[in-house]
Amino acid sequence: METEVHCLKKDMLFINYESPDGQKNHNHLWNGGNGWGTIKLYDKKGDELALVDEVEATHIGCEYGEYGE
Repeated sequence: METEVHCLKKDMLFINYESPDGQKNHNHLWNGGNGWGTIKLYDKKGDELALVDEVEATHIGCEYGEYGE
């Protein structure tokens, strides 16, 4: 399987996330459902790969951030 996904930061939301126990471990967290990309499924035949299917994916959930102590 080969997956290629893209998310534009300008379309994502800046999230101030606090965990249920009151800790704030994520800093500069960006989140959104604006991702898009392709998923390619392959079958291995000997040493070669044969493309079985290629799927276009949209509205993919994306998240980027820094985990602090």
